[in-house]
Amino acid sequence: MTSDERPIPSGSTVAGLLLAATCPLLLLAGCTPATLEMALQEQTPHELQSFSLQHNSDNTQLSLSLSSPKARHDWSRKTSVVTTPEALVYRDGVPVYGIRAQRGLLLGNNRLVQLDGAVELVHLQEPPTVVTGERLRWDTHRGHMTMTVNLAVNRGHMQVSAGRAELDFASRDLVFHDQVVVLDQSPQTDDLRLETTTLHWNLASGDLMAPSLVKAGHTDPAGAVQSVQGFNLTGNSRQRWLALQGPVQLQTRQAGQWRARDSVLWRLDRQQLESPGFLEAQAGALHVSGRSAALDLKQGVLTIAESCRFHQPGETLTAQQCRWNWQDRTILARGGVVVQREQYQQVTRADQLQGRLGEDNILSLTAPPQGRVTTELELEPSG
Repeated sequence: MTSDERPIPSGSTVAGLLLAATCPLLLLAGCTPATLEMALQEQTPHELQSFSLQHNSDNTQLSLSLSSPKARHDWSRKTSVVTTPEALVYRDGVPVYGIRAQRGLLLGNNRLVQLDGAVELVHLQEPPTVVTGERLRWDTHRGHMTMTVNLAVNRGHMQVSAGRAELDFASRDLVFHDQVVVLDQSPQTDDLRLETTTLHWNLASGDLMAPSLVKAGHTDPAGAVQSVQGFNLTGNSRQRWLALQGPVQLQTRQAGQWRARDSVLWRLDRQQLESPGFLEAQAGALHVSGRSAALDLKQGVLTIAESCRFHQPGETLTAQQCRWNWQDRTILARGGVVVQREQYQQVTRADQLQGRLGEDNILSLTAPPQGRVTTELELEPSG
């Protein structure tokens, strides 16, 4: 990779590492032609009243500029120590990132930049993103940056913290490592919290990926979900959805525990979860299962499109489709409905039944007008 490092036009600035400069372009403390010649010959460290660096890469559309009001350059070690540096990263001439820190160290003819102290990186395009930490290491030739120590990212309603993170300026991929925590504080999500070990986040597309175990839940006591656990998360922060691979375990605040064998799609703003595979739930003594299920957390409704089954001690309901509202405890079953009760070996069949699960867990069902219902009973003969 080749690069072009040249002075930024400024009447009183030192450009790059000052490897090819003359005194009129150079401002040193007490600079005279004699002292400059002596500095170049002896290669001794010197204090600079201002410092500026311009870097352009031939094989990418990225460029950067860095400036500092004060610097100290060591000629023999090819290093510069800068104070309160500020930098801009450009893509096709348009500023994309702004960076500032308390201090910095430039190594190897500016190939490696390390910034320390209160480091702040701002993604200047929409939506605005602010990344803060205490150390930033930046390979200017590769366009690759690593931030560590007390790392935090703020983007709209989303906040991310991690032990360290890496940002590729070219692809805009941000990768978090070590105790990654994501907080989504949008009004629709009831303060959703995600925990994982590694998270990939593309700032341009909003794509998310966590190739490991993920734990989630609503930190707001009013949220419907206490905890969710699954694997291999994918999603998009712009389109507001997450997907987890099974098995996925879900603990709700009102409707018990749920388990999906296959993937679960979570539409964040609508607070709806969908699973194409087999799902089962346990709410007290009631056991519910089926395939192709949709869970509406706001409305408190579970819809099962295939192979629906409700079971509790003494009775079982099966149907092709069913809808269960756990807030008002109503049940609607359609398609080949069969209710089996142990008492009298009762079997009831209908095309559709609707009813309510009472506080005593007794299921009361009725057929709609014009509906056909058949019931079979086994009665013991009287003595």
